[in-house]
Amino acid sequence: MSNNNPIIYLLADQERYILGLSSYPELEIKFHLEKNKFPIKNSRLFFLTKQLSWGIAHYIFDQITDSAERQGKEIRENSFSTKILSIFWDVDPIGEIVDKKIMMINKILGKLKFKSKVSELKVNIKEILDIKFPEVVEFEQVYKFIKGRKIYYNEIRQVLRENRVNVNDLNKVLVYLKLLGKLRVFPSVTYNNGDLTCQRCGNVDNLVKIECNYCNCEDYYCQECILMGEARLCRPLYLIPADNSLMELNIIEPKYRFNLTELQQEVSDKLIDFLYEDYQQALVWAVCGAGKTEVSFEIIADVLSQGGKVLFAIPRKDVVIELSERLKEAFPGVDIKALYGGSLDKYQWADLIVATTHQVLRYYQAFDLIVLDEVDAFPYRGSKILKRAIRYAKKPKGKIVYMTATPSEDDLRNLEENETKLIKLSARYHGHPLPEPELIEAKIEYDKESKELQLPQMAIDKIKLSIEQDLSQVFVFVPSRELVDIVTGKLIEYFPEVDGQDWIQGSHSQDLRREEKRESFLAGDYPVLVSTTIMERGVTVEKANVIVLFADLEYIFSEETLIQMAGRSGRSLKYPTGKVWFIGDRITEEMQKARDKIRELNQESAEKGYLKYS
Repeated sequence: MSNNNPIIYLLADQERYILGLSSYPELEIKFHLEKNKFPIKNSRLFFLTKQLSWGIAHYIFDQITDSAERQGKEIRENSFSTKILSIFWDVDPIGEIVDKKIMMINKILGKLKFKSKVSELKVNIKEILDIKFPEVVEFEQVYKFIKGRKIYYNEIRQVLRENRVNVNDLNKVLVYLKLLGKLRVFPSVTYNNGDLTCQRCGNVDNLVKIECNYCNCEDYYCQECILMGEARLCRPLYLIPADNSLMELNIIEPKYRFNLTELQQEVSDKLIDFLYEDYQQALVWAVCGAGKTEVSFEIIADVLSQGGKVLFAIPRKDVVIELSERLKEAFPGVDIKALYGGSLDKYQWADLIVATTHQVLRYYQAFDLIVLDEVDAFPYRGSKILKRAIRYAKKPKGKIVYMTATPSEDDLRNLEENETKLIKLSARYHGHPLPEPELIEAKIEYDKESKELQLPQMAIDKIKLSIEQDLSQVFVFVPSRELVDIVTGKLIEYFPEVDGQDWIQGSHSQDLRREEKRESFLAGDYPVLVSTTIMERGVTVEKANVIVLFADLEYIFSEETLIQMAGRSGRSLKYPTGKVWFIGDRITEEMQKARDKIRELNQESAEKGYLKYS
């Protein structure tokens, strides 16, 4: 056919008929004739429509057919009246079915305000017999590179180009893979019970009506996943599950930078047990700085050893890049790819994929194990779309390990409902308790209009104490980008320049020098970093104290956020105690809950003998 738009067809013999939707109907007809054993001599073929856009064709096909008709339905089941009438008159039951389907199609097209109507086109079956199926080596090679993906036609071409695979007729190969049950194809936006749904991300709300230049019709596209490629009503999306066969055992053992502690090894062993238990999900609740990444290495190795595929997903690009290097060090010889916006390996397969959570939208039933770190962090927390993406990326019998330092109450309540195993890593590797925050009620005078700020003297004293006495760096967290600049400017008044560089630097999500300042702080080039919550994760220095200003702003500083910020302190064996201060005009419930949760974890670790020092 001239393009990849589908038509609806009907194939029948004297006993049964089948309805299909295909962008290469001739190939499907030959498949049914040979594989489903429709007799060539007595079979009749009708094209019920011309080529239609995928969205319209799929909707019509869904409305006018049932599951039996799509698989092959016996004619005598279709119409009792036809059966009776055929005793007395020369009745054509197939003709009746065709007429009925045409009438239904035209009725739907009328509702959709299509001006043209359709009529059946009877096709000579003998002309189809000369069509050849793709060679086995050709369709197996294509499947090898596209399996486990949720992908558009142009992306399939890109995958094959990058892997140097030449295909004469890609549409034919894809239709044949569909017939073999290796893939499914849908419009990327579909009508579902009268509502529109994006098949790529599952969004039902943020769909925008347009006049489409591709199909020249009224169309819709999804705004939620547009950065991954435009999902449209007229654009087909291919869902290609990976096969479930595991290869022969090839023992892989991770290489660690350090020996696991007794508690880390216990958690690692529990994860291995989880792999062979009935649980589908595990939640690893690990305190900040406990080394939760390393405890996942054994379960990753176990799956890789059996020829399985593993995804390690994280919300942030910078951590993806950093972690992929750590994993390459831990698993030498294993093919590992990092996937994020702008990465060059977007269409390359690997045994172990490290990806941002948004990139998971590209996969479909691809992984035997998914490890999802920082499940409490933006953008994963609260995103139904990303949660669906993780589930879709897992093979039907695959497992998911969620990792977090701050599970929400909903996470904990849902443990039993979701068949989730809870595994706790409640102590840091060095055996010291988590630094417990000191809650300080002190007036911070700030005028939003004039931008005038007066910090309490005790906050200045805490910073001076940290630098001069503890020889420590300091994280100063504030609730907004505007306050980063204002607080930074105010603190500079109290601290000198050293070798032409300010002791105080400020950074936030819109700061063009954010990465530069982050790296300089990690290198110890300056002692005080003022930041928004953007620096609450993934930044570890050997000696650090933490101050949270305006900590009473509960809509910014939730219990989970405060725990993450406190977790920047005391992570290193060189300075395992650390100090944390939450400062606000009042002591809020969130501040108290954060402190109490940290105390509870310390108490639990002490009771179980995980703390060497207390």
